[in-house]
Amino acid sequence: MWNVQGAGKQAFMATLREIVRINNPSVIVLVETYLSGEKAQRICDRVGYSGQTRVEAQGFSGGIWLFWKREEVTVTPLEYHGQHLTVEIEKLGEAPWLFSAVYASPDSSIRRDLWRELENARQNFSGPWLLTGDFNETRSMDERHGVGGSEMQRRCINFSNWIEENRLIDLGFYGPKHTWSRGETEATFKSARLDRFMANEEWHLKFEDAVVKHLPRACSDHCPIILSTNGFAPIPASLKPFRFQAAWITHEKFEEFMKNNWNNSTPLIPFLSEFALKLKDWNKVIFHNIFRKKAELWARLEGVQQCLSNKRLNHLIVLEKQLRQEMENVLH
Repeated sequence: MWNVQGAGKQAFMATLREIVRINNPSVIVLVETYLSGEKAQRICDRVGYSGQTRVEAQGFSGGIWLFWKREEVTVTPLEYHGQHLTVEIEKLGEAPWLFSAVYASPDSSIRRDLWRELENARQNFSGPWLLTGDFNETRSMDERHGVGGSEMQRRCINFSNWIEENRLIDLGFYGPKHTWSRGETEATFKSARLDRFMANEEWHLKFEDAVVKHLPRACSDHCPIILSTNGFAPIPASLKPFRFQAAWITHEKFEEFMKNNWNNSTPLIPFLSEFALKLKDWNKVIFHNIFRKKAELWARLEGVQQCLSNKRLNHLIVLEKQLRQEMENVLH
């Protein structure tokens, strides 16, 4: 799930491709997309997933896009609403469950309509139910920096009560505490945990190993969030398949490498195995391993954003901005 507020189109697509490459999700949710109609469809088609549906943006606000791999899951849309998209998800051989993708309006009076709509969804469905999205609320003042006052405290209490009244369970998270931030100085910097995954007890029991992770923010005001129903397990390096990287072609020394190492006179299959080893070595030594660079930047961003969730420090705000710009350059 990702609120793409503040993301430029080119940076958004580059970051989304990187997230998909690393995590390979079966279902993707994008909220606050701002786009509708033909412009939205052109971008949706570029995402490359076989299944897609969406709630159109209202003017230049809102918008919820849902993508899924039809070869892995069946998605049946049930309700389209300006602030939520509710569908039924079914994996081959498993019982279906309800899924609501949410973008809550910043307007509190409009947001109340969403709470009523979601309550109706709960009453009309007795099985497992998962919700995710930007709720534009926090459960407590501990989930915020830079915004206070009695009105905000009242909102926190009301949102927490609504969660409890509807018997929802916050699935928690790993990673930086806050999912949204804005501001480039200590005086203007604000952050909060506006985005989350929640579920009813039936869903929680069905997927008791589910884990949520806040990924570092790169090109948006909000961080991407990924949920794995089976937990996260690293892929051993020995099991990762060799893949040709299109970025290699852009390197000034790649053509020279090809001329020196390609051989048409030997049997193709054994030659390709040998050539792949040489290419991996060239990638590490000459190309400087762009994937390692990206991994280092993701890790540094996560660390800085974790610190900013706890305390606003000007040098960290400046560093985060530099790292985000560097990541954008690397992804392009």
